[in-house]
Amino acid sequence: MVKLITYVLILHAFVGGVALITGLISIVSKKGGQLHKKTGRVYFWAMTGVFVTGILIAGYQFDRFLFLIAFLSYYCVFSGVRALKLKQLHRGQQPRWYDFAAGIINATANLAFIAFGIYFISLSGISSAGGLLSLGFGVGGLVLSYTNLKPFVQRPTKTIHWYLSHIGNMMGGYIATLTAFFSVMVSRYEFMNPFLAFALPSLIGVPLLIYWNKKIEKQFSTNN
Repeated sequence: MVKLITYVLILHAFVGGVALITGLISIVSKKGGQLHKKTGRVYFWAMTGVFVTGILIAGYQFDRFLFLIAFLSYYCVFSGVRALKLKQLHRGQQPRWYDFAAGIINATANLAFIAFGIYFISLSGISSAGGLLSLGFGVGGLVLSYTNLKPFVQRPTKTIHWYLSHIGNMMGGYIATLTAFFSVMVSRYEFMNPFLAFALPSLIGVPLLIYWNKKIEKQFSTNN
């Protein structure tokens, strides 16, 4: 069993590296271009590998953080890809059952992590890193499920809803993956403050995401 997990760890590191590289290329390349599409596909399948191997490793090591990141990052990427297939929601297009199922499963997992966070904080106080981590990501994961499930019930009015959803989810998945990478590097090599490593991808990625969304909405308003 130990030998098998070692192979899984190696595979996890490999597909994680592929995801980080192809995800970055997809982010900076021209949207809709061939490079963006090709690297985006590789990124999706690499993230699928990260998710599967991450769940196996997390179960074996009882690693709550890895389990949480695996769910959160893959749900982002899954929803980002599905947004490309759900471009006509504003015209009555019906989502598939697995669109609902993915959001509900993600919400359930993050409710569990919120409960874990509250439990650990009650034991160790508000300074509990594990408690704050579980609570913060759990709340973020719930918001993500709500954001992606809402258009299935209350239909969007903007025709670019799918574009905003695609970019937001794919960036969210990349931020979560980069957070996991930094956290692993810090735990092994201690090259920066753990809290800074945890927050840095979000501090950089979230403002960029907000900027892109505003830019896209402005372009849409100008063209219409």
